[in-house]
Amino acid sequence: MPQLEEIIHYLKGIWLLLKGDKRGFDYLDLSASGVWRSFAAILWCLPAMAVNWAAWRLYYLQTMPEGTTAGLSFILKLAMIDIAAWVLPLVLIAVLAKPLAYGEILADVIVASNWLSMPILYAMAIPSAIRLVVPGSGELAALLSLLALIVSFTAIFRLMKAIAEHTLLASALTALSILPPLIIGELLQRALGLFPG
Repeated sequence: MPQLEEIIHYLKGIWLLLKGDKRGFDYLDLSASGVWRSFAAILWCLPAMAVNWAAWRLYYLQTMPEGTTAGLSFILKLAMIDIAAWVLPLVLIAVLAKPLAYGEILADVIVASNWLSMPILYAMAIPSAIRLVVPGSGELAALLSLLALIVSFTAIFRLMKAIAEHTLLASALTALSILPPLIIGELLQRALGLFPG
């Protein structure tokens, strides 16, 4: 499990890559073990995820009939969806690496994507936290969520551009990083009965 000092080191590398500075790669562990260690970012993101789960639970209960419950199983299903939405796009990117001839940068994409997810998820948790603690803040939280989403999408593209260099490949990797989680999240929420309706 990477410690805080190591995480800060990785995030500095991500920041440099977002600015287009290739020295950012020097701060990342791109070895085979580094690829697997980068998935520890999921554990570091659990507090931010928990805030998002609590906010979604609150929204769910507010929009459902009185007496509706959303206990531990509700939260566990949300956790399962978040982990699936995190891991499955990376699996898809790995599967397509050979056919699309970007295998040489696959480790870079996986490691950088995992560590970039930390600031993204914590940024996305801010509107959720506001929704939880400030009554009647739904519209403000929705606006902040939209802004955070736009910034996140931009950051993902800039990261992929720093890694892939070619705009077409960077765009394809960005789409693979963004679209599957959105689709997976909504489909699983509806399938598992977590979507108000």
